[in-house]
Amino acid sequence: MTSLDSLFAQDASAPAVDLDVTAERVEELFAAPRATTAAQPARPQAPGGALAASAGAPAAPRLDDTAALQAVVGGRGKAMAMGGGTAVPPTRIRRTGNGVDVLNVVTAVLAVLALVAATAVAWIAISSSTPEKDALRTLSQTEAVLTNETQAVNAAIGRVAQTQADGIAFAQQLELPLAQVAGMTDPAALTAAQQARVDYLTAVEAVAVPATLDAYATPSVDETSLSSIGSAIDEVSVRSDDVSQVSSDVDELRTQLFSLNRTLLAALATFSATVPASAADIVEANPDADESFREAVTQTADAVAASGLKTPESIGTLPAYSTAVTALRDDQERAEDAIAEAERRAREQANSGGSGGGGGGTTSPTDPTTPTDPTTPTDPTDPTTPTDPTTPTDPTVPVDPPGNGNGDGNG
Repeated sequence: MTSLDSLFAQDASAPAVDLDVTAERVEELFAAPRATTAAQPARPQAPGGALAASAGAPAAPRLDDTAALQAVVGGRGKAMAMGGGTAVPPTRIRRTGNGVDVLNVVTAVLAVLALVAATAVAWIAISSSTPEKDALRTLSQTEAVLTNETQAVNAAIGRVAQTQADGIAFAQQLELPLAQVAGMTDPAALTAAQQARVDYLTAVEAVAVPATLDAYATPSVDETSLSSIGSAIDEVSVRSDDVSQVSSDVDELRTQLFSLNRTLLAALATFSATVPASAADIVEANPDADESFREAVTQTADAVAASGLKTPESIGTLPAYSTAVTALRDDQERAEDAIAEAERRAREQANSGGSGGGGGGTTSPTDPTTPTDPTTPTDPTDPTTPTDPTTPTDPTVPVDPPGNGNGDGNG
């Protein structure tokens, strides 16, 4: 690079400067960064020889002539105009991201303050902590755990006791409905169901449900004595072990009751599944009953099978079935009586018509269905009226001889 004096000569007789080369150099001065390492390579000589340099000449020392250059040629736009090109206004670069976000600053400050406050509180707590206070906190925590365990076990005991009471009531409720369907269901299945009910009731009544636990009462503790606080903690631990044992026993009782209930329901389901077949046999055995009674028996039997007798509400299907069967049989008996009465009247009419055609007979036909009492004497069939031997005869009254029907003695 040459100095400013050599680039812009002050002598008026100096040769003319190539404006294109000059503009190019000015552009290079403003655009390219200044290098501080190796010397720039020699540029080709422009016409006129004003900027020529020998190929092997050493590089001239770098001079900071920016201020002098601006005074001579002006800004970059003037240099571009001197070069004959179109002037391009400099581009204004807008810097972003330098603004201050007030919200972030406030948030950061508050976070720092909160951290400082928490650290201060923790430091105060640590500095003021003593072995007695630590032991008291441990005692309070263990007592809270024991209270929760006790409440949970008491709730479980209540559920087991309710399950036992419900099972006993269910078994007792089954007794009468099962007895009512005797002779209306499969005998073997009914016997099995009744025996399962008895076994279930006996086993459930034998379950010993423990009583609910008393709430734990905190004993009197000397808060300044580690040994007193330690004894209280040991007592809470022992009580917690006892509560855990009761909880385990209650779980076993609940499992036992569940198993007994499942066995009973299986027997009842087996029995209820046989009821529709028994109902079909009963309907077939009573063909003369009204159709409505026959349909009622079929429908109630299907309801028993569908319910499975699993709930207290489903037990009500058994009385409905027994009532329907009883009504069917009563209607069958009524129908049979009506048929027998109609047959009897038909025979009476037939017998009455046969004896009336014999010329004025007045004897009523005897109902062949009416039995004759052998101890009752019958009237004699002799047309002549016999003389009662027990009646005395007056000797003064003449007796007509046999064969004279008019009493005059003439044949």
